[in-house]
Amino acid sequence: MIWLGITIILTIVDAFGVSTAFGSVLALAFWGALVGLNMLGWSAWRRSLPGKREGAGRMALGAFVLNLLLAIEVPLLYRLMGQGDATVDWKPFAYGLLVTGFVTVLLRATRVRHTPAGQDDDVSDTAGAPAIPTTSFGILARAGIDPADLLSVRAEDHYCRLAVRGGGTVLVHYRFRDAVGDLANVQGAQVHRGAWVADFAVTGSERTGRRWSLHLADGSRVPVSETSVSLCRARGWLDRGELA
Repeated sequence: MIWLGITIILTIVDAFGVSTAFGSVLALAFWGALVGLNMLGWSAWRRSLPGKREGAGRMALGAFVLNLLLAIEVPLLYRLMGQGDATVDWKPFAYGLLVTGFVTVLLRATRVRHTPAGQDDDVSDTAGAPAIPTTSFGILARAGIDPADLLSVRAEDHYCRLAVRGGGTVLVHYRFRDAVGDLANVQGAQVHRGAWVADFAVTGSERTGRRWSLHLADGSRVPVSETSVSLCRARGWLDRGELA
């Protein structure tokens, strides 16, 4: 949707005179190709960054490098579409930085949504629970969550929903596989192809036929895959308040 929206807007406002030079239909193709190419570039840049992918310095460097290429990409596309006199222009670079800033603000507003909740209410006492590291990294740093407050992580398409102490949740655009890797040093485990739970968050379990599910401190339930039953049993989770 972001790709389509930016493509249509750039066509309507006749950015860099593309619509005037080629007409609306070809302008849509022009901007669709250019915006798509740069979105792929951003994706490749983010995948190349380990750990905290949204580090301000590294993202700023990415914005500079990728938008700098626009100064070459725009006249190159002009030439490919028959305008042989097109030359390198720095305006695309400047405008690209502005668009990048706008999209960054938009993504932060839509991809990370907080549900207000008190951090110490409505959660069972965790005294005696295994100590959890207090250093934030990876997805926790991106979501602004202390490991000691994390209850569970669940995959939702290309997002991860993190449940925290007190009943709140945070939705972050992040690959679930990467999130599980980030949590390797946090006491918990992946119990389903799209669910990870913290050890202290498990308050009980329930079995229906051959299917197991875990009850968490925030009142939610997480299904356990057949391949994860033995792991949950070894951790003692299936013995916590089991319901027949």
